[in-house]
Amino acid sequence: MNFWLRNIIFGSILITLAFFLFDNQEELFSSLEEDITVTAEVALIKPADKAVLATEPSTPIIKSNNAAADGLSRFYANLHGDDGSSGPKIRNNIVYLQEPKGDIVKLLEARRMVTRPLRKNWRGANENHPFRLGETLFQKLSEYANKEGLEVIWWLNRDFLVKDPFRINKEIIKTAYQVGKAVEGHFREGIKVYFCHQQRAIVLIDLDIPYLDEECILLPQKSQRR
Repeated sequence: MNFWLRNIIFGSILITLAFFLFDNQEELFSSLEEDITVTAEVALIKPADKAVLATEPSTPIIKSNNAAADGLSRFYANLHGDDGSSGPKIRNNIVYLQEPKGDIVKLLEARRMVTRPLRKNWRGANENHPFRLGETLFQKLSEYANKEGLEVIWWLNRDFLVKDPFRINKEIIKTAYQVGKAVEGHFREGIKVYFCHQQRAIVLIDLDIPYLDEECILLPQKSQRR
């Protein structure tokens, strides 16, 4: 009696397990298939590849600590457009610039069409114009001229860092003339400084341009009245 009872119970268990396996075979085998797929994907990354990924250096961001040099680079980039170079070359307080590009006559004519002319005898307010160590003549002269509503056209291939601080207590027109004469020894033909009243511009140039002689005023003028 016990023998048949045990066999009946054991048979019932086997039937139950068989039914469970048959009913859940899709879920069980799909899980196994997913495990195999994951294993295969992980196997695609070889130990050597892991080492390469782990040791690949990140590109450092290098920031310049020279604020003055960065300022000069931005100043000239804004004037001439960023040509991708690292900035102007500086040696012995001389800033070597690109040769002036374009047609200065067309540039001045374009300004004349869009600006209101000044009087020929206009000189500007008598102001204190300091030039400090590390600044450039063109940079500061442009700053002071812009405050007076003028544009400085520095048609030269060199600018100059201020080595010894100084100040000019004069009108902007006289200030521009003194700045030009202070550095004209660096140019074979010297420097001419013009006040173009119709174009609201001050031009510093080492070339002879007939247009400037006809349309602008070569400094210094005999009459220095405002």
